[in-house]
This record gives sequence, structure tokens and C-alpha cells, in this order.
Amino acid sequence: MRQIQFYGAMSLDGYLATTKHNLQWLLDTPGGDKANSELFFDQIDTTIMGRKTYDVSKELMNNEPFYPDKTNYVLSNNRHGREADAIYYNNSPVKLVQDLLDQSGGNIWIVGGGQIVTDLLAANLIDEWWIQIAPVILGDGIRLFANGDYSTRLELLNVNQYDQLAELHLRRK
Repeated sequence: MRQIQFYGAMSLDGYLATTKHNLQWLLDTPGGDKANSELFFDQIDTTIMGRKTYDVSKELMNNEPFYPDKTNYVLSNNRHGREADAIYYNNSPVKLVQDLLDQSGGNIWIVGGGQIVTDLLAANLIDEWWIQIAPVILGDGIRLFANGDYSTRLELLNVNQYDQLAELHLRRK
């Protein structure tokens, strides 16, 4: 059975990126290259992210294809159709996840946070979390957990340290 999994990093004060979607604070944090990423990536076959996350990721990857061996959904109200490495989706993330859960396949990675995470949390659809925490306080930015109508209890499965990153692996109870 497919699982919905969030995998990503945040600052100590809970931000995914600065208000201008900058991730330099994360790139400057030692340890990202040592994280257990390959084990995670090997068990997913689908990604879901917002348009801004996709654009920033592509820029960081020098416009190389975004995980070409995965099916990549980009939630966008403005873009339609597909690119070589992305399928634009113009409906809610909840609808997309529910549709994907009806199909066979590997696990599904929720790449970006903010509203996508809020919507999926409110629908109780995220099964597991891998959250890397960087010892950086941004003070403002794009929150991983935006205000919303959700509450959930998680079970701590594991804690890893990769140089200056602490990684929590959690599962929905």
C-alpha cells in the first residue's frame, strides 16, 4: 500500500525557506550531503510539490530534470499540461493524493510545505515524516506548518544526526 511521506528540512524556528524562497541558509548547513536521502528516494515513485518549490528546485539544479525517474506533480493555478519532468495539476492536493492512493505504485513524496502540507494534514493524509532541522533561526519565512484546522499525534521512530542537521523520522499514530 502506498504511503504519503513528507521529506524536507526546516530551520529551528520552523521555516522551509525565507520569504523570498531562498534556501541558502540550508545549503550553508553542513550535513545535507551525509543525510540518508538515497534510502528515502529509492522507495518513492511520485512527487508532489507547489510551483514555487518546483521553480526554486529547478534553479538549484541548474535546470536539470527534476527526478526524471519519478512522476512529478506540480500544483499550479497558472500552468497547465506537462513538461519533460513535470505534470501540472490544477486541483487540490487532497484530490490528487486520494486519486494516487487508488493506483498501484511506490510511496509518494510531499516535497514542498506550506499550504500543501496544511491541506493534507487537515485531511489526515500524511503517513510519515522525515524532517531535517538545521540550527538556524530565520525569524520569518515560509512555514512548514502554517496555521490551519488540523491536529495530529505522531510517533517518533528514529533520530539521526548528519553533522549539523538533526533528522526526525515520525509516523502518524
